[in-house]
Amino acid sequence: MLEKRRQDRRPIGVSREDVARFDRALSGLRYPVEKWQLIAHAVQSTEGPEAADLRTIEQLWALPAGRYRNFDQVLAGAARTARGHPRRADDA
Repeated sequence: MLEKRRQDRRPIGVSREDVARFDRALSGLRYPVEKWQLIAHAVQSTEGPEAADLRTIEQLWALPAGRYRNFDQVLAGAARTARGHPRRADDA
């Protein structure tokens, strides 16, 4: 149910598959977090159903530097990067 609501709010440039992968990789993460914490959390979840694949890790590395207050900001950062407009997460 939560995943369905997140997919309905996805920004342009972020696919449903991206949302599902980010949701799995960042499951259990407590916000706000810095970019490095997103990556560290995803890398630590490399086994089981929450395992982060290489594409997800690469997309997290490509995110704008900064602090992310919630999952929606992570998706917005991914959308900006997909469109070629990376900025600091705090600027959103």
